[in-house]
Order: sequence, then C-alpha cells, then structure tokens
Amino acid sequence: MDAQIHTILERHHASFLGDGNAVPTPARGVVCDLDVGDAQPVAQRSRPIRPEHLQKVYDLLKKLLETKLVEYSDSQWASPIVIVMKKNGVDIRLCIDYRLVNQLIKLMHYPLPLIDDLLIGFESAMWFLSLDMASGFWAVPMTLRAQHISAFICPLGHFQWTRMPFGLKNAPLIYQQMLDNCLWGFVRLPPGEEAQVDPDVLQFLGLKAEVRDSESDELPALTDALTVFRRNIPAPPQMNPVLGRSSYIDDIAYGTETWDQLCLDLDRLLYRLRYWGISVSLPKSEFGKKTISYLSHEIGAEGIRAKPKIAKGVMSLPFPSTLKGVQSFLGSLNYYNKFIEDLPVVPSVLYELTDEQIRAGRDLGRAKEAVEILKQKIVSTPLLRHPDKERPFVIIIHANPWAASAELGQEYDGVIFPVRFTGRVLHDQELRYHPAEKEVVALTRVLRLFYTMLAGTKLIKV
Repeated sequence: MDAQIHTILERHHASFLGDGNAVPTPARGVVCDLDVGDAQPVAQRSRPIRPEHLQKVYDLLKKLLETKLVEYSDSQWASPIVIVMKKNGVDIRLCIDYRLVNQLIKLMHYPLPLIDDLLIGFESAMWFLSLDMASGFWAVPMTLRAQHISAFICPLGHFQWTRMPFGLKNAPLIYQQMLDNCLWGFVRLPPGEEAQVDPDVLQFLGLKAEVRDSESDELPALTDALTVFRRNIPAPPQMNPVLGRSSYIDDIAYGTETWDQLCLDLDRLLYRLRYWGISVSLPKSEFGKKTISYLSHEIGAEGIRAKPKIAKGVMSLPFPSTLKGVQSFLGSLNYYNKFIEDLPVVPSVLYELTDEQIRAGRDLGRAKEAVEILKQKIVSTPLLRHPDKERPFVIIIHANPWAASAELGQEYDGVIFPVRFTGRVLHDQELRYHPAEKEVVALTRVLRLFYTMLAGTKLIKV
C-alpha cells in the first residue's frame, strides 16, 4: 500500500473494522423508528430448526447478545427466523422473515439513487477507491417501539434488536438518508452530540464544540425519534459536499484524475465519516486502485464492465424447469441489459412459453437455443466507455418486426465504442408500425433513459 494512503488510514484507524461481522459504533444523529399506526401486533410461531443447525444458531445468538445487538424480548411482536446456508456450505446466515410485519410498516418516502447514475462521472478518473461501510445497518440505533416491532422468535427464545437489522422495510432508506447527508453536508449535529466528536475532527471541519447551557439540546425521552433530519440545524459552509456524488446505501465509489487529489479527498471523506460516527470495513474497501468493484461492476479508467465472476456464473445455470424460472432468468438479465446489444430480440421466443410446455419439455429447442445465446452474451459483454460530454454522442438504431433497440456510443480515433445499449419488445399496435416509426420508438427510449447523460452535450448524431 502506498505510504500516503497508509498514513491517511493510520490517522483514521479508529473508523475501520477488520471483521466483516464486527459491531460498529452507533452512528450519530440518526435513529430507526417504525410506524405501524394502530395495527395489532403480529406474533408468529417459532419454526423448527434442523438439529445440525441448532448449535450454529446458538453460537450466533450468543455473539449477538454479547455484543448487545440483540436482547431478550417481552414484545407482543414475533417474527420467525429463517436459516440460509452461506456459499461455503458450512456456515449459516440468520435471517428473519419480516414479510407480515413489513406489510404494516408505513413506507418512508426517500429516494434510492439509480445504479446507472452512480456508474457515470468517471470519464477523467485514473485512480479509484471504494468504501464499504462496516456491518451497514447495525450502526443505526433503534427507538423502543422499533425494537419491539423487530422482535423475532426461534426455538431458543424470543429476542429483539437494539440496532437496525436487515430485512425491515425502510432500513435501506434510513441508511441512504444518513449517508447522503454525510456526503453532501445539509445538516449538522446538535451541540450535545457534536461535543462527543473527536477534537481533531472538529478542528479539521472548522467547528467549535459548544457547551450546552440548557436541557433543550437533549432529545426528550418521549421524542427520541427526533433526528438531525427533524431538527434541521444547517451545516456551515465548510461542510460542503465532500465527493460531489452519492453512495448506494452503504457502498461508495469515487475516482480522480491525480493520485494527490485521491489522497486529499479520501482524507476529507474519512473526517466526515468520523464526524457522523460511521465505521468502514477495511477488508471490503479498496484504496488507490486502477480498477475497483462496485455494485457488481468493474470500474476503470477506460470504462465499466460486467463483473466477470458473476457473468461467468450464468453459464452454469441449467435451462429453467418452470415458467417462473424463465421469468427469473430474464429478470436477472435486466441488471446487465446496458451491456447486451439487441437484448429484446433474442429472448422473444421465451416470452411465448407456457408453464405447461416447459414442465412437459415440449418443443423447447428454440427456447434452449435462445437461453444459450443469452448466456454467451452475458459472458462476452463488452467494455462500456465512460460518457464524455466533450465528445459528440452517436445513436445507432435497430428495429425488426417485434423489437426496437439502440446503441449509444462515442467515437475514438474513427471507431465508435459503446457507452450503453437499450431496447424493448414492441407491443400491440406498435407491431404494425412502419419500420421508420419503430426506429422512432428506439430513439425516444434512448433520449428518455439517458437524458441526464445527453443533456448539455454539443452534438448528437443519429
């Protein structure tokens, strides 16, 4: 590791956790509260656990109790646990079936960023970093009523969370709001909580810890659901955006043109994370790399790729045995649809299948051939160039009797390189369109989907 990066990480060593399951310190200024209105508590029965899993469940619960992430509960709520095997086939993951509870929780209205929006803005970057927040949701404390609603039951007892667990409705949105405010700097901590921040962090941010002269700075017990987002104390000018981009829940990716700028921005970012008490997973983060993994993509100076390990895993998938399996396969392709040219054209035969036909294995020759072609397209996805607003965009349109697709590209040394692919199957009266009208369908789709990418560019060629 470079000496500059090492020095920065040493300076902020208290923010890093080495174990992926380590317990982070509680984040400041945010709390998980769950509103179920006047709904009656949902108490489900405990589900049986296989004998060979019982000791592993005990070990997990013991650790959660020791770290005070969970505690014994007398709540009227109870959701059953679900045991999921990890990839190594030995260890287990303790999940909780919150489906019935989530139906009662009022949805929090907060936007999650679009993944494609987080994959742009790297056109001039040469050096990259990615940060994964340690144990994600466990950093967020919970109100008492949220703790009661989070209660779960198993053959070993009835427990409830003291920190925000995975699986609850609104948990991703609460965490996204916390990270957004950390990165963009809208509001600051109240004086009481700000006084708990390390002095070197306050000094770097140009803040002065204020002495509380009244009890008004503390959150009253009956209103402990109030957070910095309810108090709305504006952040000072020096707490301006630290990176100029958002995270996706607990994952941050960033790139700069120079090494020195990357080190400077990393230092600023870690000071900001320390201010809010947000911990970082050291093993899952990357610093000063030429390429980084981010949201199942690889980002480098030249562009983005589908993550090879995930893409190659598609090749081992058997032909689906049910219609639901076919639909699941097609849905998984959509995550990488921007990499696949003419994606709507190849699977058209799969949309015509019936569940009875698949289960009987009747007349599946063309369908199986289409699946193999799609697998090959996933494995051989091309590099997509970073969109460069200083260069003209080129839109190449394709239309056939049942689908319209397009390639958005840019020219380098006389060669057009892809930036994004898109397309869709034509429906109803669109199937009777003139070929030129079908091309208009493809063009309008490009302009709609990639509007923010194209807006402000000098020239668009079609």
